[in-house]
Amino acid sequence: MLEIFKKWLNPQKHEEAPVIITVHGYGRRRMHELDNLALWGKEDGLDIIQFDLFDIFDEKDCDWMKWVNRAKAKVDYYIMQNRRIYMVGFSMGGVIASYLASVCPVERLVLIAPAFNYLHVENITSMITKGASALLLNDKKEKNDIELPKSFYAAFSNTVKELKHCISEVHCPVLILHGDEDEVIPLRSSTQAYDKIPHDQKRLIILHEGHHRLLMDEKVSWEVYQLIRLFFNGILLPKEPKLHSPDYLDELKKQLYPDDEEPDDAVSEAKAGD
Repeated sequence: MLEIFKKWLNPQKHEEAPVIITVHGYGRRRMHELDNLALWGKEDGLDIIQFDLFDIFDEKDCDWMKWVNRAKAKVDYYIMQNRRIYMVGFSMGGVIASYLASVCPVERLVLIAPAFNYLHVENITSMITKGASALLLNDKKEKNDIELPKSFYAAFSNTVKELKHCISEVHCPVLILHGDEDEVIPLRSSTQAYDKIPHDQKRLIILHEGHHRLLMDEKVSWEVYQLIRLFFNGILLPKEPKLHSPDYLDELKKQLYPDDEEPDDAVSEAKAGD
């Protein structure tokens, strides 16, 4: 009875769950590229936010800064609500999410096939002349197909060009996921980005047989989701390093040769002076 009374006087404060803001890539599906994350996350009680960066039916909506500002406005809204922020960025959205994590209080960042190197951004102009299929993320073209306006190409390339450096200014924990059969973005886009992150709270996981749209890839999508969950739950990349067992051989040497101690610094220096 006394314990119940103490708990009533001093109720435990439960930390509010973070909001998970997703940023889609340069594709026709827009926010729906992340529908499986939203579907499975809802089943697990996650608060996942999806939104569109651009209007594919408005060819004048081709200002890359407006795309980025729409994403920032979404983050700013939840900051004003005093919500903790996690982010997931896919492809071009990974570049934008990296920028937001560098300027906003984002606690954890997931990058899925981030487009820091999108089939060589400097060659996009020549790629366009060969057709839009590659820039449409390798979609199969069909009759009466929906295509991105050609005016969007420059906005895409400018987004990557202007924001790709921001990954080196991200200080929260980062998980990067990339498929080794990505047909759109080379794996080096992620390996190079990983090397630029200025801390050790980072992991790059390569999904064997994974293609570009990892969350739509039946072979690896569920695995990708589980890795994201482990990361957000602090099991993958915990805040504190896990205690490791001692090396068996080191312990065995101590038992077999207890008197075989390393000389201290003073003795070592004295010997060096002789």
